[in-house]
Amino acid sequence: MDIGASDDDGTRNRPLSVWKERDSIGGRAVDALVMILDGPGCTWSKKVGCTMCGYNNNVDRNAVSEKELLMQVEYAMDRYESEPYIKIFTSGSFLDPNEIPKDAQISIISKIGDAAPSSRVLVESRPEFIEDKQLAALRRFVADLEVAIGLESSSDIIRARYIRKGFTYSQYAEGADLIIDSGCLLKTYLLLKPPLLGEWGSMEDAKNSIADIRDSFPGSRISVNPMNIQTNTHVERLFAAGLYRPPWLWSLVDVLRQSKKETGKDIHLMSSPTAGGKRRGAHNCGKCDDVVLSGIGEFSITNDVADLPAPQSCCYGKWESLLMSSRVDPLSADRT
Repeated sequence: MDIGASDDDGTRNRPLSVWKERDSIGGRAVDALVMILDGPGCTWSKKVGCTMCGYNNNVDRNAVSEKELLMQVEYAMDRYESEPYIKIFTSGSFLDPNEIPKDAQISIISKIGDAAPSSRVLVESRPEFIEDKQLAALRRFVADLEVAIGLESSSDIIRARYIRKGFTYSQYAEGADLIIDSGCLLKTYLLLKPPLLGEWGSMEDAKNSIADIRDSFPGSRISVNPMNIQTNTHVERLFAAGLYRPPWLWSLVDVLRQSKKETGKDIHLMSSPTAGGKRRGAHNCGKCDDVVLSGIGEFSITNDVADLPAPQSCCYGKWESLLMSSRVDPLSADRT
């Protein structure tokens, strides 16, 4: 990982981070170039903020000039080595003009398109910032523009009560329709195990959410993101009080396996657990975590359930028991 740094004069001409990782396009493994731009952060986090998100802890809230943003992109693209997938993160919404002005959005995608005209480019946005005219303006510079929305759950109650996401499923659907109608690709993030929902309840919610997206937006991609504990968040406070445990990796495997059997080729499912195998991320007993994470990574590329790990004797039985108890007492698995 390449950590950028601003010049001594305070100019924000370096991205927060740049790195390479593996991902998939069309069921094949590919290399991806990833950059996190140094912007003013998520607008929603300044108003209310989600219960689990700490991405804005170290964000400079001041505005960044278009020149500085383009210098950041140039810095990241100097590391470009013909990767077919380029991801742009901003710790917020790329399409939010309060974070990245519209002209700067076009300049950024244009610069990337000049250097990598055949690559797929991913950006993220909340649905309220998605506009068909802007998507059309951005889309013309790259081979494929993929727009990811952090829906987290298709349940308005869970999203409002446990996540504080600040938008409805209908708003997500409107944004998703605009993405698809503009000739762009849709990717949806779902959150596995929002706080206070419990292990079994969160698995059911994830499966229901995947089914809802399959019915409305077949052919799109879904990333199931298991909770990881980020600093200065409501979830971290629950974690510190012994009232929250990140999900078991077995829970993630079950969601992926069962959902894939139902969605078939209609949806590409994936997961890349942040802090996987660690105490503050999705984990099992510690003995099988690496094997399970490896299987999840392989499945995320192939979408073949045969690549998902088989039950391991070290802790699979304990997970099953905790899962059963969480159907009666949702927080039973969190207090262990």
